[in-house]
Amino acid sequence: MEFADILGRILFTALIAVIYIAILSMFVRRLLGVTVGWGRIIVAGLIGLGAEVSFESRFVWRDPSAGLALLPVQIGIVFIVATLFLVLAELVLPSGTIMRPDQWIASLRSRFSRTRRYAEVTRIALSHGILPAKRPSTTSTPEAIAERTANGKSLRLALQESGVAFVKFGQVLSTRAELLPAEYITELSKLQQAVPPAPWDQVREVLESGLGEDIESAFAEFDHEPFAAASIGQVHKARLHTGEMVAVKVQRPGIIPVVERDLDITIRMAKTLERSTDWGRSLGIVQIAESFADSLREELDYEVEAMNIAALRTTQLRHPDSERVEIPQHYPEFSGQRVLVMQMVSGATLSAPGTIEGLSTEQRTKQAAALFRSMMHQIMDDGIFHADLHPGNIVVQPDGSIMLLDFGSVGRLDSELRSLVAEVLLAFYRGDSRAIGDALLEMATLPEDFNEDMLRRELSRFVSRYMGPGADVKAEVFTMLVALLAKHRIAIPGELAGSFRAVAVLEGTLRQLDPDFDLITEARAYGKARAKDTFRPSSLREALNNEALSLLPVLKRIPRRLDAITGDLEAGRLGINMRLLAHPQDRKMVRSMLHEAILTFLAGVTGIMATILLVSNGGPQVTESLTLYQLFGYTLVIFATIFALRVVFDIFRRRRGE
Repeated sequence: MEFADILGRILFTALIAVIYIAILSMFVRRLLGVTVGWGRIIVAGLIGLGAEVSFESRFVWRDPSAGLALLPVQIGIVFIVATLFLVLAELVLPSGTIMRPDQWIASLRSRFSRTRRYAEVTRIALSHGILPAKRPSTTSTPEAIAERTANGKSLRLALQESGVAFVKFGQVLSTRAELLPAEYITELSKLQQAVPPAPWDQVREVLESGLGEDIESAFAEFDHEPFAAASIGQVHKARLHTGEMVAVKVQRPGIIPVVERDLDITIRMAKTLERSTDWGRSLGIVQIAESFADSLREELDYEVEAMNIAALRTTQLRHPDSERVEIPQHYPEFSGQRVLVMQMVSGATLSAPGTIEGLSTEQRTKQAAALFRSMMHQIMDDGIFHADLHPGNIVVQPDGSIMLLDFGSVGRLDSELRSLVAEVLLAFYRGDSRAIGDALLEMATLPEDFNEDMLRRELSRFVSRYMGPGADVKAEVFTMLVALLAKHRIAIPGELAGSFRAVAVLEGTLRQLDPDFDLITEARAYGKARAKDTFRPSSLREALNNEALSLLPVLKRIPRRLDAITGDLEAGRLGINMRLLAHPQDRKMVRSMLHEAILTFLAGVTGIMATILLVSNGGPQVTESLTLYQLFGYTLVIFATIFALRVVFDIFRRRRGE
């Protein structure tokens, strides 16, 4: 055989193989409704061909008279076996689960690093006795209280030793009084991480990379020794060429890969706990971990913090002078994702020894009220608020004014949520449990079997117990309220829960600043003041103007629509059009069920017909051992099998929630 003939046959075979794989790919993707990778298609095609060759060697090669008669059966075998393989592969290992070969080395390195870190975190947890994990006791006996205190301390020490991401996670949990007992909250509130400053050579590299120029070109002076070092960044003192003293916040070198690795481990551990423990599922620990991961990633981006600073500086200008806190200025021309340059703040934080003790009682009371009212304005009027006002983020300046620090954690509320929060606050002021329930139910997503009467009764008892006369009310009422809603499987928006947590953090700070500070009393006074402002002539006029402006487009459309209705009525064309299954999810579910019912019916009918034909000996003899009716029966078996595979695949995919 000549070389040209061999090459021609190879090219012809390759062309046939490409056409076969393309047809198989289109068939499977159409049948299963999912995109299957070429690697799986090729493997499935080879398996299908192998099954067909096995069938051919047993039935076709032994009977030369079979010829083209068995061709439909042979093609059907190829597609059945290939489809069966792909269905099983998609159910066991969905597409995208297995990485491409070019990603294997990087994946192995990442897996090795994660496994080593996971082993280290597990060793720390075991050494502090927090594994195996168990739900904290809820009894009030002295032994149970002592046990919770010891376990809370062990958890704090383990998180502190595990690194930055775990410390931050513990700090988030310390604000969730509805999730953990008070003893745990007390211990987690002490979480701090003593971190030595990074070497100057590495810091300089990060700094100049972020600035895009040499330090000497950007600053007239720069102190190489940081005056503050935290787990994510450190702060240096510097002076611009224009003479202003500034604080330069630099991200710690190499912190992003470390945090991402620990966040991955945190989420994996949360999924394990939620899957394997009842208390993990009841706490919704995966959602907490994922929300925390998103928040921490924002903290790693100093451009987000710079935007937060600009937004808070703008909104603070609208506050009354007596209720305003200062926000440091930042310099966007020197700032980026890993470097943030702000004005140098003079004074001391509330967490510094002696700061609170150096203030008079009158100053403490005045500053506590200003902080609280500023937070209320931020949440209810501005829609953007500082979500982490612990004592270390509040500075008392030499003139007695307050300045805020660290704007990596900032919450936002849209106008609708702000109005609902205002309704809740006014209801708190009146002690009106029904109004509280109305506002909360309007902002929440309700389950199908929700019992509204039971919730309202529990809300009434809650208000009477925790907000009635003589009650020692603390900010925990907000988190307890969230827990009450969670008991009824009602999830309030995450932004609203964030505002509740922000108030809870601030309440702890205010009690340190002024031990006699009563948050609910202040909230009621603030709500009363807002209610009075609402009924001022200027406020009423502004509200009427806003409503009129919003109604104006509707009013302009009314005459045209009335004319259309009266015209249809006069012509006898007036009718009512009602659309069933208006929601897209309802239509999708009905289509899916109808599709599966039709396929199941077809599979059953073709299966019965195939059985009848296979057991029949009638019809012309196609081969020595096969009649035409039996050939039709085998063909129908192919169709019945394909229909059944699609139904089975849809059922299992729906169970997985896809």
